[in-house]
Order: sequence, then structure tokens, then C-alpha cells
Amino acid sequence: MKHLMTALILCAPLATTAYASSVTPQTLHDSVKKIGAAQAISHLNEQEFQTLTSGITKADPEWLKLVPEIAPGIEGGNASTLVEALARALSKDPKNVISALSDPASASLPGKEKVCTLPFPGEADAYLARYYRLTEPALKNMGEKGKSCLNELHEAFGKIRTTAQDQQNFSLNRQKITPALLWAAMEKNGAEKVASSLSVASRKTLQDGISQGDREWLMIADALVNVTDPQTHTMLMPALATALSQNPGDVLKVAEGNIETDILCAMPFPDASTNALSAYYQKTQTALLRLHRRGENCLKVLQRENELMVNKSR
Repeated sequence: MKHLMTALILCAPLATTAYASSVTPQTLHDSVKKIGAAQAISHLNEQEFQTLTSGITKADPEWLKLVPEIAPGIEGGNASTLVEALARALSKDPKNVISALSDPASASLPGKEKVCTLPFPGEADAYLARYYRLTEPALKNMGEKGKSCLNELHEAFGKIRTTAQDQQNFSLNRQKITPALLWAAMEKNGAEKVASSLSVASRKTLQDGISQGDREWLMIADALVNVTDPQTHTMLMPALATALSQNPGDVLKVAEGNIETDILCAMPFPDASTNALSAYYQKTQTALLRLHRRGENCLKVLQRENELMVNKSR
């Protein structure tokens, strides 16, 4: 964000108004018409620019209509932030997002060609898998108008799981399962059917992979977390809880909105010994502390459960 303090002082009262009032689609539209996109964007402070990108992320139609107007004034890091916001809005309102990007006035927006290609460098694979599952059907519903963006999304997501998926002649339970085989099976038959058809041995392999906190396996867990198969639920909870000590960031992404923190982080291992739970507590506490604020809620539940165990053993 540009902070041109000297220019802002000289340009009062316009700049003063920009900083003193909360930016809205109408005020930004008026500012662009009066002084141009580049100046209007440069006069936004950090909070106001965040209001702009937040409105776009939420697919607010009034903010999305502004994209062609402000595109000529966006550059550098601001452009990347705007592109991410537009990408996040795709699953909510693909029609207006694509309309905004297709406007000739948006041609100068740096990185606009990345909107349909998962432009989220800081996000975990579990988030990307969930994003894909939400955005793909939204684009499909657009028919021909969403086809180009849909193809780009398919290609981008395919690169995430490029572990030589052989989608022909695979057969679950006849060979050791891998994330690639499970993805292929779920694409063909759906997560529900795959979950209910796994053998005991295949389910054990799946549980072991998730327990180790491997990202590819956690993507599978994210795809299965809402299936109704009871055996899958019974397996997923301790597997994800075990993975907390290995890869807490991605595990919490999988759990978000799907699994209660009070359950996942409360050492859900009914048959474990006190010594095993104590060792798990120490390892998981260390892992969660590295997440700082992101791990706070889970850490509180873990510590509470450990205190109850310690008090009970006295």
C-alpha cells in the first residue's frame, strides 16, 4: 500500500475525507471518477483497501462491479491481493466475477489470468481441495460461460495431486491404496461409495497415512470428513487427532467447520494408557505452540484434558 503522506497533506480536503470516512462502493466509485483509479487507490489506507478486498471476497455485487473501474489503478502487491479476493469469490458468484474479469477495462489488471488457477500460495492443500469442491460445481452451473475458467481450475488442481494417477484399470482393495488411487475412485464413484467399500486393510492404510500428517492423506481426510459411513468416522477422529502432533496446521484446516475442537483436541484415545497420553500431550502441545494464535483454541482444550487426566491419576 502506498503511503504518500506529503501528497495527502497537499491534496486536502480530498485525502482527509478518504482517511476519515469508511470507504464504500459508492465513495470509491465517486473518487475514481473524480481523480482516476490510480489516485483513488493510492488514497486508500490499509484498512480501507482491506474493506474493498473483503467485499470482493464475499462476492458483494456492488464491490464486484467496481473491479473494471479500479483495475487500471491496481499494481504490485495490491494486484495479487485483489486477484486472490476474486478467486475466493468464484464459488459464491462466478457469474459476476467472470463478468468483471471479461470487461475490457479489466485487461490491465496484473495477474487476472490467475484467478481461475488457485492463486493461494499460503494455503494448505486441504483448503485447496475444499475450495475446488465448492468452486467446480459453481462454474459447471454456468455452462459454456464458465467452461474456460473451469478448465483452468481442473488443470491447476490436477497439478496438486500429480502423483502419477493411473485412472484406468485401478481397483481398490486389490493393491495397497494410495492418495492417487483414492482420488481416482472418488472422482468415479463419489466419496460416500468409496468410504463404505474400503476393506479393513485399506482402511488401516488410510488411517496410518492420515495419522502421519502427510498432506496428500490429509486432503483425502478432508474429502471424507463429511461422509455418513460410521466406520470412516470412527477411523478419522483418532487419525486426525494423532496427526495434530505432526502437522497441526493442516489438520485444523480439515477440522474447520467439520469437527468440533472440543472433541478433536481432547485426546480422543479411550484405550490409551496414561503414559501414552502424557507423551502425546507433550508432543502435540509443542506442535500447537508453533502455530501461535491459530492453535490457541485447540491448545486450551488439550491442556484442559491433560489437567483432568493428571488430577484423576493422583
